[in-house]
Amino acid sequence: MRRLAEIQYDLQDVAAAIAHAERTVAKHPNVPSVLATLRTIQKRRENLEEQFAAAADEVGFDLCSYRIEFEDQRQATIAAITAALNSFQKIFTSVYHAITNGPKKTAKVSAESLDATAFGFAYTFPGSIGFMMTLANERLLIDKTPLDEAMGRTFELISAESKEKIEAMTEIVGLPAVRQTLQWATENAKARLGADIVWQRSQDAKLEVRVQPKEISRLAGALSVAIAKENGVYVGELTQVNMTEKTFEMVVDGKPIRGTFDKAISASNPVQLPKYYAATMTISTKVAAVENEPDTSYFLVRLEEPRTTELPVIL
Repeated sequence: MRRLAEIQYDLQDVAAAIAHAERTVAKHPNVPSVLATLRTIQKRRENLEEQFAAAADEVGFDLCSYRIEFEDQRQATIAAITAALNSFQKIFTSVYHAITNGPKKTAKVSAESLDATAFGFAYTFPGSIGFMMTLANERLLIDKTPLDEAMGRTFELISAESKEKIEAMTEIVGLPAVRQTLQWATENAKARLGADIVWQRSQDAKLEVRVQPKEISRLAGALSVAIAKENGVYVGELTQVNMTEKTFEMVVDGKPIRGTFDKAISASNPVQLPKYYAATMTISTKVAAVENEPDTSYFLVRLEEPRTTELPVIL
């Protein structure tokens, strides 16, 4: 770790030297010695970056480089840059938590997931807006680690090209991660930013993705109309059925669930009211929640007699 800190310090010094040399070149563009000095310092920086990657590998760190790309030459704001990085961190953490604990419906993640996925700052890149970050990762000979899988899924999410792909990904990474991706895409699209991200060990890239501003805008559009679907079984009291409109109401744990059905209730599948049932439903949730509109709908697939152990205990 001490060696990493020493190289980081040297990289800071070299970055300052490059900035000074570039200003000198701008003032004296035709002086060969000035250009030679700049090239020498740039070579020194490349060497330090290689040393940093090797030293990071020795202590069990993988590297993640995140370069921000621009659609035009307008000035980037600090708010846009920090928002992009913060949202990316949240996506990665949510995906990792889903992989290690199973997909969740809520955005809350464990302290263990937060600690395991928290990127450390290493250095910035000269001549562009880019950041090198570190993250401790297991060294396995063959299999991918959970962090490797999480990064791969994160790259799949932020480069998805259709709502169908997004909806399929929701089953793997959970709705919170997809909603974090919507936030990341919306923020980047608004600022017209792109991203070039590499997940590497030492000098070797394990995974990489590049999404340009126009692609991120399309991603935001696909996310805004995507619907996450899952099947679930609810045990509760069926209290209302409207055969004309094909709607129902069931009270589960004291809360009413209202939805629709097709063949789950019919002359050949009669029900009693009120009565407890085990209801298999398809739950559809909009990725992009709309204010004052419900973001979740329920479709009743079938009703069955609940097992005795599933019935509520009445004291």
